[in-house]
Parts: sequence; C-alpha cells; structure tokens
Amino acid sequence: MIRACGTSLRRASAMASSDQAPWHGMRGVKRVTSEFKYLSNKIKKGEWPQMKDLTVVSDDMSRWRFKLCNFDNDMEGGKNLNDDLNILAALHNQDHILMECSFPADYPNKPFFLRIVSPRMCWYTGHVTAGGSICIEALTLSGTAGSWTSQYNVEAILNIVILNMIDCDVYWIQTPTGPGGLSGPLRIDLEGKWTGSSSSVLREYSWHEAQAAFERTAANHRQSGWGPPGR
Repeated sequence: MIRACGTSLRRASAMASSDQAPWHGMRGVKRVTSEFKYLSNKIKKGEWPQMKDLTVVSDDMSRWRFKLCNFDNDMEGGKNLNDDLNILAALHNQDHILMECSFPADYPNKPFFLRIVSPRMCWYTGHVTAGGSICIEALTLSGTAGSWTSQYNVEAILNIVILNMIDCDVYWIQTPTGPGGLSGPLRIDLEGKWTGSSSSVLREYSWHEAQAAFERTAANHRQSGWGPPGR
C-alpha cells in the first residue's frame, strides 16, 4: 500500500480539525457522534456524491456502515470501477461497495478501522487487503511520517482512500504469505479468480478476516516501507 498523500492529508485534516470544527476538543463517543452528524449533513447536501446511506450498526455509534459508488468517470480507474459496479448490479442487484468503519474507545488517540464488507475485490488492487481491510500508513500507529495523528478525521481519510482506490501505481507485489500479483486501481472480482467462483462475489468479508489481513499487511510494510518497491 502507499504513503497516503501525506501533505494533502495533513492539510485537509488541519482544516477540519481547526477551532471551527464541530468536534474540536472532543474525544471518544462524543467525537465520533459529531463526525457522524457532520458527514451525514454533507451527504444530504450532495457534497459527497460517492457516499450514501451512512448508518450506525445496531445502535452502536462506534460502528458505521455506508455505501460507495459514483466514482470519478474522468479517471480510468474510476470508470473501470463504475463499470464493474454496473455489471455487479445487473448480475447480483448490488450497485455499491458496502463499507464499515469501527472506532476505538479512545478515538482519535488511535485510528479507526476501515474495511469493505462486500463485494469481494481482486487481490492487490485499490490498496485493499485480501481480507477487505484498508491498510494505509495513515491508519496505523507505526510512528512513521505519514502514520496516524489525532489531527486526522474520517472525512480526510476517506478522501484519500477513495483516491487511492482509483488512482494508484501499477507494479508487481510479492508478500510472504500471498501468491503475489499486479497492483493497480480497485477492481471487483466478478470472475471469481480470487474467491474460486463468480457466485461468491457478494460473500461478505468477516471482521476477523479483515483484521488478520490488516495485521499481515502492516507487518509487511514495517519491513519494506510504505512506498512501491524501489522507492
């Protein structure tokens, strides 16, 4: 995975974490609730066209779910992902990527955990792990230059995650535990290459599957760094 555009991320986070931010000075569930209301309002106003149906899971404010769609058609990666979603809708009646965001009790001292629930994705694409989790430097406590800081917030991270999904380097990835493959913009595993069957594309990633893949990927980056090989 990549170092998540540190300069732009810090700039966006600084703006959203200023004294004017509605969650300024908040911690824990109050902070999470404030960010939830803020994002919900922006979605209602149409200011987040890629995001819809932001909800709380089982009345637990520490777990959000939302849908991603309508990626930037002016970018090849966005167009291809939109095409995949159109096919997914035609074949399986799902026109979006279902996401889940889980917050620790001491947020924002520690980062939230972000994962895809469904559909299944092609391995090594879009900075999504084999277990569906989003593993970028900014969501780790690695202590490196681009790692998590309490100045970051959900909106700033999601901006980077969505960009990383559709605009990223293409290069060969080899990991200690996986078969290896070509990285690139996010693609849906419509043909069942990575699940074994095209009918399994909507089989949900479990939380434990996502967490285990995140830990493996983060450990690999602790050894090899957060940039593409050779950088």
